[in-house]
Amino acid sequence: MSMTPEDTRFEVRRFLAARPTASIAADAILNNLKRLGLETTLPEVEAALTFLMGLDPAQVMGTIASLGSTIRYQISSAGILAYERNQ
Repeated sequence: MSMTPEDTRFEVRRFLAARPTASIAADAILNNLKRLGLETTLPEVEAALTFLMGLDPAQVMGTIASLGSTIRYQISSAGILAYERNQ
């Protein structure tokens, strides 16, 4: 059974909050979540990232790598704060 969108957003944010200095591609986030035993898909992870980027203030930042077109995601200070406050 797949996770709910809220659970996916929480797990994605928690994964990124544990690595605040890293920028990670969506497929790498998916692989790590699956390694932790969480059932999710790439579209669900991308939807969670898009939602977190669309918040005001944004909890996740997306940047395009200098070589290529892959978007890499990194947690923002607002995202770390929201994770620590369990919001």
